[in-house]
Amino acid sequence: MENNMIQSNKELNQPILPRSTWVSNVAYLRALFKAKKALDRIEKEAKIIK
Repeated sequence: MENNMIQSNKELNQPILPRSTWVSNVAYLRALFKAKKALDRIEKEAKIIK
């Protein structure tokens, strides 16, 4: 029974996704949102100039 408890604790402490994948996905989304924000700003400025 004690072995099962130790195994359960180890499983609970592991992240669902590997950290490297999670971190790279967050970095990708940050870059994507930053690019979208820049494009939206450029589009907004272009409409004002017209």
